[in-house]
Amino acid sequence: MARVTLALVATIVALAVAPRPSLAAPLGALPATVRVNIAGLGTTYARIGSTGGSLRATDAGGTTVWSGFGNTITRLGVRRLAEPGGTAAKIPDPINSVDERLNRARQLREAKLAAKINDVPIVSVPFEFSIEKDDPLAPPLFASQTMVPLRFATTDGLLTYNGRVFRGTLELAKDDEGDMIVVNEVDTAAYLASVIGSEEPATWMPEALASQAIAARTYLATHLQRHDHYDLEGDTRDQQYDGLAGEDKSTVRAVERTAGMIATYDGRPISALYSANAGGVTENSENVYANALPYLRSVASPGDEVADASSWGHTSWRWTTEYTAPQLRAYLRPRGIDVGDPQRVEITQTTATGRVMASRVIGSAGTKEIVARRGNRVLRFGLRSTLFTVDVRSEETEMVAANNADRIRQLEFLGAKIDRAYFSTIRDPDRSWTLRITGWLYRLPARFVFSGKGFGHGVGMSQWGAQGMALGGASAEDILRHYYQGIAITSVGGA
Repeated sequence: MARVTLALVATIVALAVAPRPSLAAPLGALPATVRVNIAGLGTTYARIGSTGGSLRATDAGGTTVWSGFGNTITRLGVRRLAEPGGTAAKIPDPINSVDERLNRARQLREAKLAAKINDVPIVSVPFEFSIEKDDPLAPPLFASQTMVPLRFATTDGLLTYNGRVFRGTLELAKDDEGDMIVVNEVDTAAYLASVIGSEEPATWMPEALASQAIAARTYLATHLQRHDHYDLEGDTRDQQYDGLAGEDKSTVRAVERTAGMIATYDGRPISALYSANAGGVTENSENVYANALPYLRSVASPGDEVADASSWGHTSWRWTTEYTAPQLRAYLRPRGIDVGDPQRVEITQTTATGRVMASRVIGSAGTKEIVARRGNRVLRFGLRSTLFTVDVRSEETEMVAANNADRIRQLEFLGAKIDRAYFSTIRDPDRSWTLRITGWLYRLPARFVFSGKGFGHGVGMSQWGAQGMALGGASAEDILRHYYQGIAITSVGGA
């Protein structure tokens, strides 16, 4: 599901990933716990520990394979020197700091040199489980030709995975493609409290957080048990889940205030889609996804405009993105659209709300039509939403103030050149005079200028719109009934 972690603008970029519409699901209380994949598309490295208590790792049969304090390290595809005695010296992979990477690179060169001198073969170990130690060449606790499912629990209730903190338990498992993932089994209430704070700022209005709680709970109700070894993805493919980092007193209160409440239509949970900012109007579901759902109809979203007053969120309301022709070609070509250097971009079809459904790119080597389909990021040209227009600008100049860091970065990205600098004369307290740069005159190259509104797919609830409505006194129920037409708020019990 779309992410709006609004502490940083960059976190909203996740909203560009389209959520999956749900299947109809019968009413019923949510389970006490849920299983969430927190390793994304899979991982080859898992550093699991505890925030302070004793850590216990058990295998699928419940047998303890290690217990103690410190971090465990799981690696796939480890390269080692095979030695006659059956022992092995690990060839470590580079990790974080510059010094550590240089040290590991030196060790790798020495290990390879030793292998050549002593004629020791280098082997690949598919799976290794070890304890984090100062000696990177220490042998593992055990190795295997296949991934070994392991479960981790701690006495203090808080586990860490690659630096992130989680409640509940962690488990090494496989995703649907067979890649290793880390699954967090956590109380449903704690999961929802984290999702709210991961999707929205915990400082938002209580009723906006409550509307997010009901939407997130509804989404959970329709997306359980979609995978063999876990329920949901912990990222924007479902709902953003940042573990303890997403929790706050306000998000816990939002879960408690809405306990057991979900949104229903004709007695069944709805597909509770939401995005960051609808740009003033939401979209009919069939224009973005496959189905025309009666409750996912286009409605006005005037509350979206409150984002304009936010120092970081204003770019989710109104934005501009610029590409030179070579930059646009570099974006399109790996995505199967190569028309040479783009010369024009024509919008050929829009919805009633103004969202782009089809466009045409004309270039030096041909023309290509781009039509809408589910999750089509190419149609969006890497933009925040499909609610945009495009203009071709010729070379021109622009005056930029010295304190406008954002615009200066954009111009540097475009390859703009400084024509001249502007100065002002300032008298210091010691009565001396100095010159200070106040701005620059940039010469911009010819470029495509995309101007748009909104952030995300625009179907269902707008999170900024919900905040705007809450600021105007609307309740969570009012917000949800506005964005999901004809629904009821139903209590199914549970968290």
